[in-house]
Amino acid sequence: MVAVVQVNLIVSDLERSREFYQRLGVEFLPRHRDGDGPAEAWVSVDTGITFVLHSTRFAAWWDENAPQPVPGGPQMDLEVASPREVDRIVDEVRAAGATVVKPPADMPFRMRFAIVLDPDGYRIGLKAPLT
Repeated sequence: MVAVVQVNLIVSDLERSREFYQRLGVEFLPRHRDGDGPAEAWVSVDTGITFVLHSTRFAAWWDENAPQPVPGGPQMDLEVASPREVDRIVDEVRAAGATVVKPPADMPFRMRFAIVLDPDGYRIGLKAPLT
């Protein structure tokens, strides 16, 4: 079983985008790579499915492979049952000819994470909590 758990919006101006969505009634929590400092992403609160505004610099950190994320390029994240399932799915879609943008990796945000492209080029993140 998979569940849509997050949609990532890569934005050119993080604060401008946050202000826009706040005007729509969305509340956010900041996300940082390490510790404090300026937010590098904003995570929606109580929106049903989480969506995250990512600066291009922050997106390039968690997705360092080409093609790089660009403003206006959405990414949907699917959560799967286990880290092993992330690896299995990536192997299966690669064997079927899909492009693997980011091979599975254990990330500092305590998830096994990979990115594949769907047939139209949309980025699909696959993640599972590390146990």
